[in-house]
Amino acid sequence: MVRQHSLTALVRDEIERCIAAGQLAPGDKLNEADWAARLAVSRGPVREAFRALEQAGLVRTEKHRGVFVRSVGVAEARELGEVCAALREAACRMLAAHIDAAQVAELREQLNAMRDAVVAENAEAFLHARDAFRAVLVAAAGNARLLETYERTVSELRLSPRRALPAHSMMDASYAGHRSLLSALASRDADESAKRMRVSCGDEAHKE
Repeated sequence: MVRQHSLTALVRDEIERCIAAGQLAPGDKLNEADWAARLAVSRGPVREAFRALEQAGLVRTEKHRGVFVRSVGVAEARELGEVCAALREAACRMLAAHIDAAQVAELREQLNAMRDAVVAENAEAFLHARDAFRAVLVAAAGNARLLETYERTVSELRLSPRRALPAHSMMDASYAGHRSLLSALASRDADESAKRMRVSCGDEAHKE
């Protein structure tokens, strides 16, 4: 049973990685036999992984047709974005109460990556660093259930239509907002931290 569980997790994680990387697009069909051969596992773990992914909202099963990567429409994407924003604000308040020097340093590392991407005018790298900053922040808050909900919501949001990459001026403003956010967190100011996160998210017109 332990081996079956670990193989199922392996398959699920690999499919999630492919979705996050854009290697699997909304509407793509997932073939059980193909994934079993690709990962050198039996079809049982693949079938269980498909079920887990469906429960997580990443795939859908159509009777007599198979399993497909799910699509998220504009309205649903807006709702998911609002949930992400609320969870990040809550995480800011939690983290501000106990943040330590190591956590500040870890967040600063991601902030520096955002700065470097702004200088290089690399929008893809900027979004990657921004999302990493936020993921580190939510994880550092120390609430496992909040982190689980956040990661699932972000994964679903990736299934929505991709918007245009941010312009340089937008990246610059976002970087400045996150720099102020880190300063508020380092000062253990929960209200200011939540405010800075809210402003940073509210000013973004591009996709999570």
